[in-house]
Formats: sequence, C-alpha cells, structure tokens
Amino acid sequence: MPGCYVAGHFHLGGVKVMVQQIEVEAPAKVNLRLAVVGRRPDGYHELESFMLKLALADRLTLIRQPAGITLSCPDSSLPLGPDNLVYRAAAAFFRHTGINGGVAITLLKRIPIAAGLGGGSSDAAATLRGLNRLFAACLTQTTLAALATPLGADVPFFVLDAPAAWAQGIGERLTPAPVPEVGWILLVNPGFPVSTKWAYENFALTMGGNPFILGRGLVSANSAESRGNIRMLPLFNDLEAVTIGRYPEVAALKAALIAGGADDALMSGSGPTVFGLFADRETAERCAASLKPRYGDKVILTRPLGG
Repeated sequence: MPGCYVAGHFHLGGVKVMVQQIEVEAPAKVNLRLAVVGRRPDGYHELESFMLKLALADRLTLIRQPAGITLSCPDSSLPLGPDNLVYRAAAAFFRHTGINGGVAITLLKRIPIAAGLGGGSSDAAATLRGLNRLFAACLTQTTLAALATPLGADVPFFVLDAPAAWAQGIGERLTPAPVPEVGWILLVNPGFPVSTKWAYENFALTMGGNPFILGRGLVSANSAESRGNIRMLPLFNDLEAVTIGRYPEVAALKAALIAGGADDALMSGSGPTVFGLFADRETAERCAASLKPRYGDKVILTRPLGG
C-alpha cells in the first residue's frame, strides 16, 4: 500500500505531523428479524437477519506504540489477550498490512456483555476501522469485511457504513437497508450471559412458528421485493425458543414491556437482552422507570443510530 500513508498525517504550520491517537465508537445492535434458514455442511447455520445499529455504544481509544498490542478494559473482567475479539482484530490488521508498529487500546464498555447486542463484534469492527484510520492503511471496506468475517458472524455488519442491513449466509452477505421507523428502543438485560455458541448448538430447525411472539401486530413488508421500502418489520427471532426454554425470565420481560406500552417486544440475537419498541419517549421512560427497581442500570433507553 505505498503512497497511502500520507493520509495518516495532518499539516500544522506547514509541518507534517503523524496522528498518534484516535477514538472510535462501537455501536450496539438489535435484530429486528433473525430467521435460521438452514445448516451448512461445516456446521454453521444459514441466517436471514435484519440488523439495526443503536446509539448505545462502547468507546475505544487507540494510541500508536512502537510494537505489540496492549489492551485495557477498565471496570470489566473481559480477557485482555488473544481471547478478546479486539485483540484478535488488531492482530489480523497488522498481519494483513505488514505495518511495522503497534497499538495500545483502551475499551470502555457501555454495552452489556454476552447480551445479544453485538458488543464484542462491534468492538472488533471498531478496532479494524480505527486502525485503518490511525495508520492510514487505505484498506477498502471490502478488505475490512474480509478481515472481519473470520472474527465472527456479526463483525462484517459493524464494518459496514450503513446503520441497518439485511444479513444472509453466516452474516457475511450484507445488503444495506433503510432504517425502519421504530421510535424509541428500551433495552432490558436480565443480568446473566447467554453464549451464542450454546444457542445455535441447541437450535433445532423446525417449520413451526415462534410460540413466544407477542406484540400488537405491527405490519410491514419484509419480502425480497419490498426490502428497499421498509417501514416496519414484523419482529421475529428463531433463537427465542431456545433461550426462553432455559431462561423463562426472557419471556416474562417481553410480557412486561408489552404491558408497559411497547408496540412490540423481542429478544435480540441469542439473548438474553429483550427490547421493546415505543412510539413516544414518555411511554418508554415510564416503562423504564417501572423496570429499573429490579434491573437497575441494565435498563437502557436508546434510539437507532442517527435517529
């Protein structure tokens, strides 16, 4: 990539100065639809999912250092070495580019961990995007997506510039989509982690519907013919039945959100976070206040990214 590195500098009084530090946001996501449509010979599941980025976000600070990767994550028990997706993303970046340098990364978590909100995947994608800027590597979005795919099914979505997209395959085939009119989004995390790997391993392909779908019949088209004109999606998540079977509190949370005025409610990803969609902020805040005595700071009111 000769010739690209000039973009990693700025001019101050005619003197070229190397950028030493940047901050990057890593947004959470919810799945407004998650259908498991098949299983591949290699064991991975084929998906059709509609994902929406949220204003709720982690923040990463990336600082150049002479060599190596160091990661800190205050107020978190996350691993800080190769078991962390951020570390692995940084290693993949340096391995691919051959850049002679290193980075110190500080990750400030705001997204609940192992909660179905894509926090780890988003952090990994933010690392790739941030390093691309910090070192002015000039990697295209296609190349970043190729680096992202081995890190996890959701990571390519977070590399994508679009705030919403349909994902197919194992999550690597992405089609940007308009942001649906979903209003306010109230997230409630019951406080226990759910392994995505466990959820998929315990999922059995069936032709039946999801018995835990609640809501008030929001109508919109999600067919292939109308994906360019999405107004609202009928919420659906094939993994709900798996997670609720072991953690019935997830079903109770959905019911509580509907009782609190949500137009619809769904578990995101493999869970256990449940989200409710509210047309107005006042109703959402009133519902949040009713749930905070039990769930505290794991009740989060947010909006679609840029909404």
